Amino acid sequence: MTSSQSDQYERAMYESLGRMVSTAAHLELRLQMLATRLVETPYAAHWINGQNSSMVIKLIGDVAKEHPGVSPDELKELQATITECSRLFTRRHGYVHGAWSVSGADPKGSAAWQTMRFTRGKQAPTFAPLSLDDLADLIQKLDEVLEKVMDWFISHIKATSGDRLVSIEPEGESEAPGSGDCQDG
Repeated sequence: MTSSQSDQYERAMYESLGRMVSTAAHLELRLQMLATRLVETPYAAHWINGQNSSMVIKLIGDVAKEHPGVSPDELKELQATITECSRLFTRRHGYVHGAWSVSGADPKGSAAWQTMRFTRGKQAPTFAPLSLDDLADLIQKLDEVLEKVMDWFISHIKATSGDRLVSIEPEGESEAPGSGDCQDG
């Protein structure tokens, strides 16, 4: 790899890192919103917002098990989704909290991107390869699970809001004249 190619690759790695961090942040925000909704107190935001993803995911799982508005099927779906969130955040942590470097130890003589990080309770550091393909995969999977979280969240809001939720159709998409107007009751 030439110096110019190496510079382009490095720039692409950092651009992808930025996209991944942004997507993960959106997911983390939606998880905080979901946790706040499930707890059902106006004070929930004071102790949920700003917490790390692991704590919020655990809270969601714990509260959903006891929540009267969450059916067993909904709970199963939510548990699968938050398990995937945890797995993806672990991958994210490698990129965000690891020290990036280029190893010249590749047997083919080419530089290989890697991350090194210490984890709680372990003496030796963990090394993991970094690649544009892995970052692209992580971005895609974070985006997919974000959509699942939002679908579940919206479904939960609709199921638990009763008469308080009013649907408003965008203009031009209603079947009958005037049915898109916002009317209470």
